Amino acid sequence: MARQSKKIAKKIQPKKKSEPENKKPEKVGKDYLLIAVLALTIVFLIVGWSNFTPWNRGLYISLLISLSTTYARRHYNFTEKQDLWLERTGMVAMGCAIVLFIFVIYQQYFA
Repeated sequence: MARQSKKIAKKIQPKKKSEPENKKPEKVGKDYLLIAVLALTIVFLIVGWSNFTPWNRGLYISLLISLSTTYARRHYNFTEKQDLWLERTGMVAMGCAIVLFIFVIYQQYFA
């Protein structure tokens, strides 16, 4: 009977796992590919600025914002609220880049 009551008590209120206070932060990689794509995007913006339409400029700028927020979130320590805002900004920028990409492709090949 005592065993059953202990099992029921554990199911109702399980013990919390204590985490060590001196926990080491996760080791983040160097992200060479992300840096290369960021640099390539900046080069495309600089070189092709005069040849781009406003839609293409918006596409590359929103892609640059999305990649920059991803890099910043991975390599800098932000508060929880700042991290949430950066994540949302990156997702919105990526969504805008995808929509603009589809629009540019439509304008170039179908319109």
